[in-house]
Amino acid sequence: MMFSRTALCRSVAPWGQILLAALLWASATLAQAAEPIFKTVKVTERVYALVGDLGQRSPANLGNNMTSGFIIADEGVVVVDSGGSAEGAKLIVQAVRAVTGKPILWVVNSGGQDHRWFGNDYFQRVIGARVIASAPGVLDMKARGLQQFEAGKGNLGEKFAGTTLAYPDVTFVKRHKLAVSGVDIELIESGGAHTKADIFVWLPGDKLVFSGDIVFVDRLLGIQPGMGLRWISALSYLRDELRPVTVIPGHGEVATLGTAMKDSLGYLTLLRDGAAKAFKDGAFDPVEASQAIDQTPFSYLVNFTDAQFRSNNAIRMAEEVFAGIR
Repeated sequence: MMFSRTALCRSVAPWGQILLAALLWASATLAQAAEPIFKTVKVTERVYALVGDLGQRSPANLGNNMTSGFIIADEGVVVVDSGGSAEGAKLIVQAVRAVTGKPILWVVNSGGQDHRWFGNDYFQRVIGARVIASAPGVLDMKARGLQQFEAGKGNLGEKFAGTTLAYPDVTFVKRHKLAVSGVDIELIESGGAHTKADIFVWLPGDKLVFSGDIVFVDRLLGIQPGMGLRWISALSYLRDELRPVTVIPGHGEVATLGTAMKDSLGYLTLLRDGAAKAFKDGAFDPVEASQAIDQTPFSYLVNFTDAQFRSNNAIRMAEEVFAGIR
């Protein structure tokens, strides 16, 4: 026989009701705490995506507010992105272990954003994996690492404990083929997108790419100063040269190329073309031009309701367009 929580509490003495209520509350709390901070998605027999929170970094997501994943080669596992903290890295390892017992051999940092590399120390020191990133990526890590580290402490609090900045063991320039068997993995510099050093992790045999922060799906992307037009170039390369069938984005669900282009390239070109039209129509400066851009076609994306976020994107793109026509 099953009882509801209310009926169960009423069936015992008053003092027992207090104790029982406390036990039920603790049980519910533990159940919530056990919920994963990302979901593991099997994409192919060898490739898995770890689809994380679309929100901001927090103690609840351990800084893993991104999509990452792993690839199972013949001799071991290649992890794409090490997480936003030591605790975040541990959960990535647990996700791998739930699928395979093969050793984790490599970790690829797809860029210099914190959740792409703040778990490096855990993978290197505890797991014994080697970490690889582009040479520009390491420069970006060293330039912004301390600032991001302080922000991580503020965002994650005690959940950030144990996190240590650790740089990659190996770097490459332009293009590099990872030395594993059973699957071809190529690392390709993008020329910059969300950050100055985002890379593609390209699996040509599967027509599949881990895009890191080059592609945002389901969530509105954020443009850094001077990066809007470079981002368009990186996405155009993805569309026209790599032409993947499957995109594992830096944020959001596993997607087709069409969806990836719509949510990322579509948004960026709307800003670029909107700014160009505003200047043609007589806008005086980037701020005025940005205010003429209608972004509502992308109102379905998470973060769209943040007016300041949208305004920053429009101004930064307008600044680049303005610089190009002066």
